[in-house]
Amino acid sequence: MIMNYITLDSDNLKNVYNLFKRNRITSLIPFEYFKQGTLQDEDFDPELTFIVESEDTREIIAAFIAVIRSSISGKCCYLKACLVDKESQRKGIGTQLLNELISRARLKGAKIISYGDSIPNYWQPGVDLRHTSLFFFLKKYKFRTLRMRQNLTVNLKKLEISPKKSYGEYSFVRIRKNDFQNLLDFVKANFPGGTWAEEVALTFQYHPPTTFVAKDTQSKIIGWSSHSQLFPGSFGPTGVLQSLRGKGVGKELLKWALWDMKQNQITKATIMWVVGDTIKYYSKVIDAYIFPVFIPMRKKLS
Repeated sequence: MIMNYITLDSDNLKNVYNLFKRNRITSLIPFEYFKQGTLQDEDFDPELTFIVESEDTREIIAAFIAVIRSSISGKCCYLKACLVDKESQRKGIGTQLLNELISRARLKGAKIISYGDSIPNYWQPGVDLRHTSLFFFLKKYKFRTLRMRQNLTVNLKKLEISPKKSYGEYSFVRIRKNDFQNLLDFVKANFPGGTWAEEVALTFQYHPPTTFVAKDTQSKIIGWSSHSQLFPGSFGPTGVLQSLRGKGVGKELLKWALWDMKQNQITKATIMWVVGDTIKYYSKVIDAYIFPVFIPMRKKLS
């Protein structure tokens, strides 16, 4: 089958979103967040995000959405999402699209292709195991599986939340514009080596911003919590100055974020990409439970 690849743009973005909507397998994010993760991603590359139309109806029947970002292993092509319409499956379309993506990624110097975990602007930390057909599709083409990752889910309907404006000598407030850079500097200085600062910055575009900060008596930022930067109800990242951990500051910041979600009629919070003892902490404090789970899948392109 000869493919006519079409670039994703503002004119066809809604139709591509509708492709995912009508083939819904896992949770679907709102359109504005879909736009944020595609055309508005700072690494958006029209050569790596392409779609296929039906020759007969001109309806969009398949889409691959990918970006290239730098990683410790060099350039990596991150496949954010891929889908072939149910009526067009088992015709080799997915195979051709994947081969085309791999070919283009190699030309751009990518050494690895990975599904999902395209931080800082990502939707999933791997393949959602509810999307079983995708798991076996990638496995067929020699993607290897890595250690399982998990999100946590919190039922906000059942959660009573009363955050405090002050706790001991610390105060809590929604981030204001004049503190944007101060917070980014704080995150970079105290949580280096990752992309948390970039993730936090995504929350500054909303009105009001969806980040809360804790300050000491000198009005210096000593911690923060962010939410809904990836989709409504997504929680994280969050952090507190190491010397002040265990004093209840992080717990109050968490409460402020969850309270703010409830004010916006969000009924379910998703704590993103949680590891280690942090899972036990959230389970104890806010009755969070593991769901859903993801399998990172990668393939070398050398």
